[in-house]
Amino acid sequence: MKIPSNVSGVLLDIDWNRMVEVDLPIIKETRTIEYKDNVIEHGVDTYGEVMLMGDLHIGHASHTGNPFNTHLKFLEDRPHIKIGLMGDYIEYASKSFFVKDEVMGVDEQIDVFVKKFKPLADRIFFMLWGNHEERHAKYTDSKRLLRGISAEIGVSEHCYVADPQRGVHAVLKAGDKIYGLYAHHSKTGAIVNKTIQLRRAGFQNMSSIIAQGHTHHLGYEQRTFREMDVDEGNVRMITRRQWLVSTGCFIKDAGYAEARSYPLSTVGAPIIRLYSTKNKVEVTDIAQDYQAYLSRGGVVFGAKDGVQNWQNIYDNDNSFGVHKKCLI
Repeated sequence: MKIPSNVSGVLLDIDWNRMVEVDLPIIKETRTIEYKDNVIEHGVDTYGEVMLMGDLHIGHASHTGNPFNTHLKFLEDRPHIKIGLMGDYIEYASKSFFVKDEVMGVDEQIDVFVKKFKPLADRIFFMLWGNHEERHAKYTDSKRLLRGISAEIGVSEHCYVADPQRGVHAVLKAGDKIYGLYAHHSKTGAIVNKTIQLRRAGFQNMSSIIAQGHTHHLGYEQRTFREMDVDEGNVRMITRRQWLVSTGCFIKDAGYAEARSYPLSTVGAPIIRLYSTKNKVEVTDIAQDYQAYLSRGGVVFGAKDGVQNWQNIYDNDNSFGVHKKCLI
């Protein structure tokens, strides 16, 4: 193994723990730009994609069942997309300091989570603990909950299943291009300026993408920086760009959030596109670029008819799997 240089920092340690490598399936997209019937540009893009999903809060009365099923259908229709799971899959409110607002027991919450992700098991490349799963570890002194759930889902042996409070480093290979990802559920208390901890993580982990859950915010910002690095045997100043991504949620208008005047949550999950022939990353989401998936099956963000039928939401697997009579 070639030992890294000391150019951008003095070498202290080389750590391969908490690291997973992913070969992204590459898809091809043909694009044509026209103006007044004249073709201005025509080209082909090739890239791989990942979706980072977390903060599902299955079992909470404000869990957004319709958008959740919409994203699962989106993944079903696009088998090339790899999946990273960011934590807080279940509500598990029994050890919460807030008033309980659950509509199903913990075992049922786990059953729903397992059922929904089992068909996607071979595409999941990491699973993180969230603070809601960590309640189990805290009060039982057992760190086996997530490993048990991942075994029920049937994830591959290559899937990284984290320990409580730990993140993951992923090497994402899109053709000849290699991108770094550091993901953590996070425990930030920065409720208003939610990017504070993201920026801190970005300064400590020099990866292309820094992803954070927990804040119930969906969005990203970019950070551009320079560093000294070795390029073809020569030391050069390299300019790089880093994407700081907040990974959204599937819970809306929770009572505890209103009581503390938290910012409104942003429902959804980011899709990260990694190009294989050029140094380029794009971050998008279904609500932004895939309106067809929101309009099918009566899916309307922000609508609520006051009726919840959890049996229908989670047990009906017919066409699209979404129902108007559920709280979204």
